[in-house]
Amino acid sequence: MTFTEIHDVDPNSPNLERRNALKSLAFSSGAFAALGMGLGGLPAQAADAPKLNINFTDPKENLKAFTRVFSDIDPSKVAVGWYGGTVYSVVGDSSKVIPLLGVEGIGVRRVVPLDGGGYRVFNRELAFYKDLKTGEYLNTWLNPLNNEKVEVFPIQNMFVNADTAPIFEFDMEGTKVKMPFNPPWTINGEWATSLFEIHQSVKSELQPEEWPRESSGKMTRISEMFHRHVRTADLANENLTSVPTVGSWMRIASWFPWMLMGQTEGHLFFRCQTQKFGNVKELPKAFLAKAEKEYPAYLDAPPVDSWGKQPNDSTFNMYKRLRKPAPAKTSG
Repeated sequence: MTFTEIHDVDPNSPNLERRNALKSLAFSSGAFAALGMGLGGLPAQAADAPKLNINFTDPKENLKAFTRVFSDIDPSKVAVGWYGGTVYSVVGDSSKVIPLLGVEGIGVRRVVPLDGGGYRVFNRELAFYKDLKTGEYLNTWLNPLNNEKVEVFPIQNMFVNADTAPIFEFDMEGTKVKMPFNPPWTINGEWATSLFEIHQSVKSELQPEEWPRESSGKMTRISEMFHRHVRTADLANENLTSVPTVGSWMRIASWFPWMLMGQTEGHLFFRCQTQKFGNVKELPKAFLAKAEKEYPAYLDAPPVDSWGKQPNDSTFNMYKRLRKPAPAKTSG
């Protein structure tokens, strides 16, 4: 999760995963679109709620509260964001939405506070796809949309680092624009909810001329919606550098390249539950066992000295790095 939601991307970059989104908000001309959740006022706090000494209209305080929910502001600690749910296909306006796959993944991150109220995030992502009937992790999958057996490609992003800031500064058509970090919160008695949304359309890293069976087209759209629910008393407790969190994550995106859907009409919809842990040992046993056996390096956050040494990873550039264009599908 995402996760893993704090990422590093130029507005014209083909780097598409959600790990690129928050940095995009801070430093790109796509900020207005990505902040599509709106900048309305905070709902009134219920009379019986624990007292919150947080001014959510102050970008610095809002970002600090968001980061305590998203991760842990103590740089000596690592936070583990877990998600699990279902991936659906959506084709046309009248066809039935079809459950395709289960999905389960993590983002393992460390946060280092910066001068000025910002944070440097060191994040690593891993996810596996599952059979909906058996719950088993998949290495191959019979795609019911094209009746083709495909090799499943796990999410395996080693470096997903980014900076965040209370005030985003970016250039929009030659004009320097500043925008505060101000996503909305809802406070209802014992519970507080943070809403964060990302909406982007960017040039695809896998262009159809070179990747005709993997590419969904010249552009790729990504929309993600996060709800994070916390107890108001935990959010009010300033001694907690990390606030216990559960929530939901929804994602609308183009077909994954490994599905070999090409430019077929339609897209994917993810519906997942989320939870934050303070240690990978708290993860579901089956996921942890598979990760320890096959991807052990992904169970820790990137080291702080990894900053700026290489571009961030994404599902799309990792696929481009590790796979070759699939041969044309034979008839019959």
